[in-house]
Amino acid sequence: MVERIEKPFYSPEEFRHILGCGKSVCYTALKEGKIRSFRLGNRYFIPDTEVDRLKNSAIAESGDVLKADPDPW
Repeated sequence: MVERIEKPFYSPEEFRHILGCGKSVCYTALKEGKIRSFRLGNRYFIPDTEVDRLKNSAIAESGDVLKADPDPW
């Protein structure tokens, strides 16, 4: 895991570095709705609160965000 700079939204690249997960795992979880996000055009934006939610869960220990429960807004 990488120390993060506080900001309201993260790109998938920043998000995966913070949580220490792989690129394909991150994008699969985004497409399956397991990571809260929104899209503008072809870019994903992940809110800071989602980083906290997943980082503070057991998912952070395993690094497998695909095990996350979809959590609708």
